[in-house]
Amino acid sequence: MKTKTQLKIGGKVFKVEYIKGLADYGSTDFFRQTILIKEDMTDDNKISAVLHEILEITNEANDLDLKHQTIQTIEANLFQIFKDNFS
Repeated sequence: MKTKTQLKIGGKVFKVEYIKGLADYGSTDFFRQTILIKEDMTDDNKISAVLHEILEITNEANDLDLKHQTIQTIEANLFQIFKDNFS
């Protein structure tokens, strides 16, 4: 997997940090514009976690008020589409 160190999302640059031993798969620090991803997991899980955080950022930035379960469902479906069609 090509590891990205930053992503442009909604006109903002978010730094991506891969942290060993992070409690969750991923999280976002909106104030520091930083996405934290658990380093010690599979590449598929890292991609899935980054995609999930992108959706969380989109949700927050656009006041979509999506429930966490909805974000998880969208992420799982998009992951499957990208995995099956772009890899």
